[in-house]
Amino acid sequence: MKIKFSWETGIVLSLVIFIIFITYIAFFFPHVGSELVSDKYYEEEMRYQEIINEKKNVLKLPNKIKIFILSSGIKIIFPPILDNIHGFFTLFRSSSKDLDVTKSFKMYRSSSRILFIPKTILKKGYYKLIIRWKSGEKRFFFEKDLFWLS
Repeated sequence: MKIKFSWETGIVLSLVIFIIFITYIAFFFPHVGSELVSDKYYEEEMRYQEIINEKKNVLKLPNKIKIFILSSGIKIIFPPILDNIHGFFTLFRSSSKDLDVTKSFKMYRSSSRILFIPKTILKKGYYKLIIRWKSGEKRFFFEKDLFWLS
């Protein structure tokens, strides 16, 4: 028996090969593991309007937060605000939650407005720096993507 190859046969054969390829990708391709950004993702999503308001408060500041990446760590300089500051920062690593760092801090009116994160708690890679703090009755939210080399 002789099979005649025509356009119709080529199209049908191409579709069959394409379907087999897609099936292989869907079922046999190794899946990449991923983690949720947060264990409380859905709860945090409901509170996102608060974060939007806190971001607006940061934009209204007369002086902006300054971040310097030094060989000894990360230096964060807060703008001069009248009241005491207390809050926390998170260095979020999307590749592994084991590398996340969260610390609280307090700064008083008479002290310097510098927060220093030493290199000993940092590993090479991308971080998202998230700072949330309260000064007086206002709350603030600041985030920035960073790459730590050392």
